[in-house]
Amino acid sequence: MQRVSPAATRYDTTTIIFHWATAILVVTQWLGAQVIDWFPSGAPRVDARSIHITCGLLLAAILVGRIIWRLTKGRRLPLADGPVLSLVAKATHWGLYALIAAMVLVGMTLTWTRGDSIFNLFKLPAFDPGNHALADQVQEIHATIGWIIVGVAGLHAAAALFHQYVWRDRLLDRMLPRTR
Repeated sequence: MQRVSPAATRYDTTTIIFHWATAILVVTQWLGAQVIDWFPSGAPRVDARSIHITCGLLLAAILVGRIIWRLTKGRRLPLADGPVLSLVAKATHWGLYALIAAMVLVGMTLTWTRGDSIFNLFKLPAFDPGNHALADQVQEIHATIGWIIVGVAGLHAAAALFHQYVWRDRLLDRMLPRTR
């Protein structure tokens, strides 16, 4: 199959910043979630969880800003692939947005279900204090969504690298920051 090189244009700087900020926060959040329970109970674990919660709220803000930017002012580039692969790419992007939004909402629910303390400065009231089964269920949903995001984002990254290094169509250049 003959690969058509995408237009020489790039996404605008704001779109690129939103993309990489989202990617960095998703990776950071996933890694952080894997090690929170390694911290000793008490202040160290509260602080680790508080950082995770704060970064989750930052991710939510970036996601909202990214979607608004994309729908209003973000640069639209011509499709790089045929209709089927373009549909897959759009579905992947919007699917990742939906998964991240679901992750943030379930994370907020988890925080409320557990009644987490935020940096030991204040404690959120627990929805149903002592209901550990509910907190465990919400935690499991949160973790499952996290693994799905890792899988879909991994496929997204693999597709970008495949474009760059196998098809050599320089598609990835559209989302890379300019180098001088």
